[in-house]
Amino acid sequence: MDLMVVLTRLEIKLDTATAGVADHEARLRAVEQSAISEADVAPLRADVESLKRGRWPLPAISAVAAVVAVVASVVPRLH
Repeated sequence: MDLMVVLTRLEIKLDTATAGVADHEARLRAVEQSAISEADVAPLRADVESLKRGRWPLPAISAVAAVVAVVASVVPRLH
């Protein structure tokens, strides 16, 4: 093969490889810029925890309703 042809092929392959690396680096920068930091998540986590503490647990409501139902059904039979 002619030396010039080999060098041209190598140059094309090198250009392709460096373009792929540049594209990869651009994608990495985009991901790093859009990443959510712990500082962004901390206030949301605190809000979720406060909502969890403020809600009535469903099993407790069910238990209270069951006790009221039993009392309501027993009281008329006592008279």
